[in-house]
Amino acid sequence: MYSWIVKQVLGALLGRLNAGDIRPVLWTYAPDARLVFPGRSSFAGDHRGKREIDAWLRRFVGLGPTFSLHDVAVVGPPWNMRVLFRFSDRIPIPGGGEYANEGMEYLRLRRGRIAEQYVYLDTEAVADLDARLGVQTPILKASPPRGSTPL
Repeated sequence: MYSWIVKQVLGALLGRLNAGDIRPVLWTYAPDARLVFPGRSSFAGDHRGKREIDAWLRRFVGLGPTFSLHDVAVVGPPWNMRVLFRFSDRIPIPGGGEYANEGMEYLRLRRGRIAEQYVYLDTEAVADLDARLGVQTPILKASPPRGSTPL
């Protein structure tokens, strides 16, 4: 039952993203939240805090993605909940064609807010999207990983 409720909420939030509205999704993040997106694409990085996550979401949603939610699993109480879900997404490419990917996400919620989000998907497909969009270099600034030192 708990997973069903969370799936309904996630489905509604992804529906808002599909409509281009990030506000309800951004509201679910804790002020010190962390979004980790793997790979070497312009989306990759360890994005910390609502400001960085807001910039990431705005850029991503600006591409017009369409998400589909396939499965959801929930573990733990509301004050320390973990949510895992499988998704697929598609983005139309200007000039023709389409980006398509699927993946999993791991969310850790603290008191009902997303504290950590880890995205697992085909990073080569995302890098190919960059190439097809003509992105030359990463354009999102993300916080350095904890414990790292600048060169």
